[in-house]
Amino acid sequence: MNDKTLTVSQLTEIIQVLLEDSIGFVSVTGEVSNYKHHQSGHRYFTLKDDKAQISCVMWKQVPLKFQMKDGAKVLVNGKLTVYPPRGNYQIECLHISELGLGDLYKKFEELKSKLQAKGYFDPLRKKPIPSFPLRIGISTSPTGAGFQDIITTINRRLPLCTIYFRPTLVQGDGSAEDIAKAIEELDKLGLDVIIIGRGGGSIEDLWSYNTEIVAEAIFNSKTPIISAVGHETDFTIADFVADFRAATPTASAEIVTQITIDRLNQIIFDYNNSMINSVNFNIQQRKSLIDNFSNVSGYKRFPDKISKYIQMIDDYQSRLINNIYKHFKNIQNKAEYLNSLLKSLHPFQPLNKGFALLKHKNHTISVDETLGNYIEIEIIRKNENANAHILSIKPTKNYY
Repeated sequence: MNDKTLTVSQLTEIIQVLLEDSIGFVSVTGEVSNYKHHQSGHRYFTLKDDKAQISCVMWKQVPLKFQMKDGAKVLVNGKLTVYPPRGNYQIECLHISELGLGDLYKKFEELKSKLQAKGYFDPLRKKPIPSFPLRIGISTSPTGAGFQDIITTINRRLPLCTIYFRPTLVQGDGSAEDIAKAIEELDKLGLDVIIIGRGGGSIEDLWSYNTEIVAEAIFNSKTPIISAVGHETDFTIADFVADFRAATPTASAEIVTQITIDRLNQIIFDYNNSMINSVNFNIQQRKSLIDNFSNVSGYKRFPDKISKYIQMIDDYQSRLINNIYKHFKNIQNKAEYLNSLLKSLHPFQPLNKGFALLKHKNHTISVDETLGNYIEIEIIRKNENANAHILSIKPTKNYY
């Protein structure tokens, strides 16, 4: 055993030599995650499967024959090296071949197609974001940088508004259910707008926002929702369903505070000046009108106009009274006619002319019935009733 004490850099160098000499060149398949094309031209990403991951670097001079993106399944050929400043081992890629999409991206595309077919992304169903919201709901992690960015931006730009914060799990087990529950709880508060989101990360970190349960909660919300998940290049299902997609959490705060406190003060100032100008204008108009009446010719015409209008009022009054009288007279005549008609149609009206009503017990004998069907009947006249026995029946001659 070597008892020599090593520095960190010396130990790292030994590990680097061992890895590069003992393993050297490798061919590895996996799924691309956290892909970044640096402004220097070099490309950095993580190669992973369901159990492990390894860092990869591809220098700008190495050609890449396809569009690299997160979720791509690839075959990497390269050599195993160590990056001393971090003490990380990595693959220095010399050639990469595309194999297809990873499992997570397949699930993403499948859910995206399903929800699109159901109309979840339809622009016509998206609710407008209010330009001056005073009750803002926020669903995110209380420990994330995104939360601090949102709070700081809103308080700086529009301190008048009230923030309703619902601490939320944004990744890991149960996070999708908690995000959906947070949306439902905030939606019941009658807010002006809700912001949901978190900081950036890999597709695995953002996966809770790619679930159907979160999409359903956003779709069913009556309150407009802004999705602010990840960085500008990150897209999730939540972004497509939400009423508005913000590139970053800070951008979402700027969107809901389009009218800042300074802008609000300017609006109030402009309205105040507009009201003062309007009042002054009306005062000048009234003053000019009075000045016109104060001259001799205008003053002489004024009494004549008053007399004319008085006469017109009298005329209109007379016409109105006559029309009202005619209207009520017509109503009275119609009522009298209907009263006479009702009296003539009364069942007992013929009794006033000497006719009689024939009944047997509670049954009224109609004109088409023969009295031969009865032994005893009741005769009802205008002023008297009589009971009669039927002794004989003979037909009546037709006199008309």
